[in-house]
Amino acid sequence: MYLFVLKIFLYSLVMRIVLLLVFLIFSFPITAYSWEKVPVPDYVDKKTKSPWNFYEDFEEQKVGKLKLKKLTINNKGAGLKPFKIKKDFNGNKYLEVTVKHGWNNDPYKKKGKETERAEFQTKQKRTLNKEIWIGFKTRLPKNFTHIDDRVLFFQFKNQHDPMKRSPLLGIRFYENGNVLDLGGDTGGSAGKSWSQEESDIHGIRAKYKKKELNWFVFQEKNRGEKKIKNNFKLTPNKSFKITKLGEWSTYKIGIYNTKDDYGFVKIFKDNKLIFDYEGITYDWKGRYTGSYIRIGIYRDSGKRIGIEYPDQSIHFDDFIVVSDKKTLDKYLNK
Repeated sequence: MYLFVLKIFLYSLVMRIVLLLVFLIFSFPITAYSWEKVPVPDYVDKKTKSPWNFYEDFEEQKVGKLKLKKLTINNKGAGLKPFKIKKDFNGNKYLEVTVKHGWNNDPYKKKGKETERAEFQTKQKRTLNKEIWIGFKTRLPKNFTHIDDRVLFFQFKNQHDPMKRSPLLGIRFYENGNVLDLGGDTGGSAGKSWSQEESDIHGIRAKYKKKELNWFVFQEKNRGEKKIKNNFKLTPNKSFKITKLGEWSTYKIGIYNTKDDYGFVKIFKDNKLIFDYEGITYDWKGRYTGSYIRIGIYRDSGKRIGIEYPDQSIHFDDFIVVSDKKTLDKYLNK
């Protein structure tokens, strides 16, 4: 009889604890950070699908500082200070990324090689023989000030240990925003600094220059070639419209990361193909640790030449990484 009563008491106690836990769970709001896992369509080869498949539109974030979930930051000391969630008059939320003089300088850079950055990124994953489609919207605010130096705002990088070379794809401004530079390194000796010989073999690049209301290609370099000015193979559209300060533009980027000849790097700006490389995209020597996608601002510091560059902020929205362009187009339909 005593054991029976004890069992009833313990059962009642356990049920009360369970009910209390359920009450607590549903009594407090669960904060979601708008991260959506995007399903991979059945028609995509599962062997080549992207290791990332997500969509982040920042709508469920609170105005103020960025709350990280799956993304990380490339932190060299400034923490989350460079990242703020803001809202337009129409209610749309977006991420503002700001870089300031001296912020996030790489401590391993020698004096005279200082940099400043504010970047957020995917976690490193292995991408060899994978097809990856990346999209995002970006805006330079109306008060944006260009500088006469490198300002990079996108990277897809095959990381090695150590790594002293350029990403497979970087998108950069130069010369007070009058030059748009696309491309990077398809391979080489990861632990060795830039050399002309390796650049000739592995570099892919296209440069556009501002003229009135358009960007016009003026220089291009394919893998295995030196810089050329006339035989443009990487740039099927020789010009495209400049986006005014204060207006949004959309980038769509396709990458097939492979040692084989059927790799590719494609860049669409507002649905216009502005870079179209086909060939080997991974030809590295070194210990490969994974790849990542970075968005934000990475610039050379004015400290190198004894001046202080102004603060720069860039806006980002609708950051998506998926396994095929059809899915990417469905999310970024303009």
